[in-house]
Order: sequence, then C-alpha cells, then structure tokens
Amino acid sequence: MLQKNRKITFILAIISAIIGVMLTIQLRSSFHPVHKESRSIAELRASLQKELEKHKNLLADISKYNQLYYQYETSLNEDESLSVMKEELARNRKLAGMVSVEGKGIVLQVVEAALHHAELGHDGEVTEPLVGGYTSDEEDLRWLVNVLFANGAQAVSINGHRMVATTPIRYVGDSIQIDTKTIQPPYELKALGEPEVLLSALKLEGVEENFRMANKEIIAEKREKLIVPAHREQRPIQYMKPVKEKGES
Repeated sequence: MLQKNRKITFILAIISAIIGVMLTIQLRSSFHPVHKESRSIAELRASLQKELEKHKNLLADISKYNQLYYQYETSLNEDESLSVMKEELARNRKLAGMVSVEGKGIVLQVVEAALHHAELGHDGEVTEPLVGGYTSDEEDLRWLVNVLFANGAQAVSINGHRMVATTPIRYVGDSIQIDTKTIQPPYELKALGEPEVLLSALKLEGVEENFRMANKEIIAEKREKLIVPAHREQRPIQYMKPVKEKGES
C-alpha cells in the first residue's frame, strides 16, 4: 500500500512539473511577445533589390578607384601622370555639376492647378482650388528634387539653376531662393536620366497627389535631348591651403 502511494505521489509530481513548465513558457510569451514582420513579400523583395543595387554600385566604385590607383602607379613618366589627373579632374567636374550635361530625360512644369485647368478650357470656367491653406513650396521642391536623384537622375535643375549636393532651397522673405538666386513660379525642373524610370518613380512616390494638396499640378514631358546647365554659384574655399615646398617659410 505504501509503495502504491509513493507511485501516485511521484506521478503527481511529474504532472505538476510539466504544468509548471507550460505555465512559465506561457507567461514569458505574454511578457515578451514575438513581433512578426508586417511587411509584405513584395515590399521585402523591393527592399532587397535596392540593397543589391547599392552593393553593386559600391563594388563598381571600388573597381573604378582601384583602376585609377593602378593607372597612377603604372604611369611611367610625368606626361602620362598628368594625363590621368586631367581625366580624373574632368570626371569630378562633371560629377560636381561644374559643367553642363546633355542627354535624354524629363521636363516637369509645376503650375497652379486652377490656372492649368482654365487654360485647358471648360466652358470658360476656372476650376476651384482642390485644397486651401497649404503653400509649402520650398519643401515640395526639395522633396521632388530628392525623389528624382534617388531614382537615378544624373543632373537636375530648377528654372535654369543646377542642383548640387550643397544647393539650398529655402524661403527668404516672400520668395524662394536657390543658392542666392530668387526664383518665381511657374517652376520648371529638368532631370537627366532614363525618362520611363523617372516618370514611374514619380507615380510610385505619389508626387502628383502631394502637389495637388498645395493646389499645384505637375505637367511631365519626356525629352530625347535635354541640356542641364552647369552650376554657376561660386563656392569660397574655407579649409584648403596650398602645400609649401621645403625651405619655404
């Protein structure tokens, strides 16, 4: 009889231990819930594609600079070294926007929505503005330029002013300034790049809807030949100094 009681007690102890472990796991799951990925497969695939493109571009940059280093190393005389440096200077001037560039791209006109509908003509009636009170032009232009560059634009200008990495777009008084030059509406943006890619990016980013909130309308046009002017603003040199030869004071 005593042996039977011990057996029952042992079985009850095992069952209690199992229940205790299950309760512990359940409590831990309640305090530390598992956050599941909420993004869809399509979004994850798009993110992966962007990262692969960045990786590919970085590898291309590494290869390019390795080749340039090799050219410097293998230059046999001063003339060859000077030629390599001139080529690199010309390439960097182009990247910095210091020379005009030509190619295919798109032209975007940012116009007042009501005025544009009036020009189209609907029995001579002017369409009422869609939304009132939103006039953040400089933020809209800055965002539009960033969208173009992020989707492959090689060069962008607004009303003839070339945009580079240090170009500000800001409100000064009642006007918008690019660098130190005042621009007035309507705004014309020229973007050098693959036209279909740039136009598709504008649709995906919701550019038209965003500008419609400010009573603006985007008129887009593809161009097989487009010229984006050079950046004309002078930049003062603040930190670079000429290297002194040995013996100079």
